[in-house]
Amino acid sequence: MANYLLCHLNTVFLNNKQSIYRMKKLSTLLLATIVWLSYSAASYAQSVDEMIPKVMSAMGNAKTMTYRFYAQERMKDGKYSKSDVEFKVNASPLRIYAVAHLPESATLLHEASKSPDVRVKKGFKLTLSPTNKLLMKGVHNPITRAGFGQIKKILETSIAQRKGQDLASFVKVLGTVTYDNKECWKVEINDPEYKIITYTVAANETSVWQIGKKLAISEYKIKELNDIGDEVTPGQKIKIPSSYAKKTTLYIDKSNYLPIYHKMEDEKGVYEVYEFKNLKLGVTFTEADFQL
Repeated sequence: MANYLLCHLNTVFLNNKQSIYRMKKLSTLLLATIVWLSYSAASYAQSVDEMIPKVMSAMGNAKTMTYRFYAQERMKDGKYSKSDVEFKVNASPLRIYAVAHLPESATLLHEASKSPDVRVKKGFKLTLSPTNKLLMKGVHNPITRAGFGQIKKILETSIAQRKGQDLASFVKVLGTVTYDNKECWKVEINDPEYKIITYTVAANETSVWQIGKKLAISEYKIKELNDIGDEVTPGQKIKIPSSYAKKTTLYIDKSNYLPIYHKMEDEKGVYEVYEFKNLKLGVTFTEADFQL
């Protein structure tokens, strides 16, 4: 009987010892897993200095694409105009085919190698300048800025204005968001020096579009600040924003580094919201895709 009890106790002890060993082994595995996940997350995280060059490169390399474009833009009366446009874009040579649902229904075609104008089909066909009042009704930008070229220029200009400054001092990665079923980095760009300044129109400038293009600022904003149309006179003093936006919020798609959501804010609040949904890159187009 004593021998039986002794054997039983030895068995219990061995079983407990094995359980403790298994628990220690499991704890070690869990700890290793946590360390590995933390390391992976850290390695996957992007610093501003790493991310921005990749974003610039991605925008420059986006040559053919289709997407559904949604916009909200603050107009002179303080109300927001909404846009809903389906785009086909070939960056080089520049060809843009657009089916607009809002703010007006129309089909538009721009082929830069053939003409600087835009062909429009709206029950009837006509040809207009991209910045014609009919095409600019309820929008800030002409369709010739489809794609990522405009936001690329705005970012490049903003960074150039702060040459020598630490990029992380005005560009912040605020974490991850899910947008259009895509995992994105949320990036915020702040301009503490943003203000309305006085600008003297240069000798070769006769239009707000020349000024906007040169300085990468909103032409609509220039017209709103000065209560003017497109035309300006050399030597004329006008009010302009010192940069495009006081604060810019971007959602950067982690899979391709493209900014598929833009929110621009000025001294009054939200100025523009642009959304690129159902974005497809590397699309192969045929001539039939650009037939009005």
